[in-house]
Amino acid sequence: MIAAWMLYCVAIAVLFVVVGETLERALHLAGRATRWAWVAALAGSYLVPGAALFRPSAFGALPVPLARPVVAGPITSQHLGGAPPPPTRSFSLGDLDAVLAWAWGLSSAALLFSLGAAALRLAMLRRGWRSATVDGRAVLVSVNVGPAVAGLWRSQVVLPEWALRLGEGERRLMLTHEDEHVRARDPWLLAAAAAAVVLAPWNPVVWWQVRRLRLVVEMDCDARVLAREGDAPEYGELLLRVGRRRARLPLGAPALGEPASFLARRIRRMVTALPRWRWAGATAAGMVAAGAIFAACEAPRPVGPKAASDPSAAVKTEGGPYSPDAMYLQRLAHQYHGEAFAHPLPGAAVAFVFDAHGSVISHAAGVREARDKDCLAVVDRLVPAFRASKWSSGGCADAADRGAVVVYWKRLKPVQVSDDVSTESMLDERPVFVSGPPLQYPTLLRQAGIQGRVMVRAIIDTTGRAEPASVQVVESPHPGFNQAARNAVLQARFSHGRFRGRSVRVLIEFPVEFRIPG
Repeated sequence: MIAAWMLYCVAIAVLFVVVGETLERALHLAGRATRWAWVAALAGSYLVPGAALFRPSAFGALPVPLARPVVAGPITSQHLGGAPPPPTRSFSLGDLDAVLAWAWGLSSAALLFSLGAAALRLAMLRRGWRSATVDGRAVLVSVNVGPAVAGLWRSQVVLPEWALRLGEGERRLMLTHEDEHVRARDPWLLAAAAAAVVLAPWNPVVWWQVRRLRLVVEMDCDARVLAREGDAPEYGELLLRVGRRRARLPLGAPALGEPASFLARRIRRMVTALPRWRWAGATAAGMVAAGAIFAACEAPRPVGPKAASDPSAAVKTEGGPYSPDAMYLQRLAHQYHGEAFAHPLPGAAVAFVFDAHGSVISHAAGVREARDKDCLAVVDRLVPAFRASKWSSGGCADAADRGAVVVYWKRLKPVQVSDDVSTESMLDERPVFVSGPPLQYPTLLRQAGIQGRVMVRAIIDTTGRAEPASVQVVESPHPGFNQAARNAVLQARFSHGRFRGRSVRVLIEFPVEFRIPG
């Protein structure tokens, strides 16, 4: 599941790139600081997956196939000749979990180590810098580092020695730029962005978002400098001069000299006037950003196939076992019996039987007939009771008469493997398959050419029948086979399991083979 969640996080981050781009445009047209667009994008890229992980009920589910068990051998559901061969597993996404977990941890540790090494290097460099007062301001002077801001708790402006030979106007613009970084606490913002990358170094979209954040931090600083000084040509010329002599500071501190690809965009924004229709453009961009946020929040989270089909994950009743909620039952009803909802008839009903683990054992749809005494009689006729609890539904007296389809469900009681249930290794005579109806191969899977073996666990009673409450699938190559495999075991007849000449209840694992004739 780690691989599926990584892909999910990358997809959410891509949606928040759209949020960042459009929100940056909206804030720029509105004359506001654009850094918050990418702060929101970074935060959303983590908050939405975090919410999907810790509050799964608020998100849809996207089933992800994790494992496809495969059992070699020609054993079919027509006979049971001893113990089945041990199952083998084909490659699946779940097999990558251990490797990805180690790679994630090692890459985060490596990045954290590199940041620590850069901080140590910065501390060593600072020992060689001298304190000076330039134009009435206390600064640090280095050989060729800066102009930039160094440090978090005690941020200081660093100027290279060649900057001291500039004219007074250029030095004033340079110092004003770095002072604006300190005043806006940009070192803290960029440090938080670096921490975001450490959390998910495998996500290339987060790296790109951090790069865009660095750019807009400089753009916002440029805008504040021009608002104070107001000399765009001189300031643009200073940016070009610093860019030609740029020497990067460790830890990616905010600096007047950024990559050349940044300079072109910074200068272009400085010299481009806002359009007349800027408020309409800001509104449109804001609406697109809101739509992208909504899409990110509505994106389904990845889940394993068992979790996607398990009604026990729906609603927990107070003081009792888990029960499927109405929305889950409606989805099941449309999935298995969509035709009943196309043209609903009076008295129409869909019924489901769940085992103790929440898997669908049996299901059927039909319409109440004249011989049915009440609206529950139709489902008792459609689906065997299996010695289960009473039928449950949202009510039937009114809804069925109005032509609505009523969905009923019941859950089998858990089977306790007690002392009177034996295992095959304890017996003198093991149960052997005797007879059963033809195996019902799911049509869609047959057409798709999907085949494989389903291992079904069940308790065979003293009459040679599988106890319905005990039937459960333990391995399956595809969820679509599960219902047919359960039905095959429920309808099969076995020889008695015997211990010292006495028929006993036996827990077995029975292989049901789905093969397309060659």
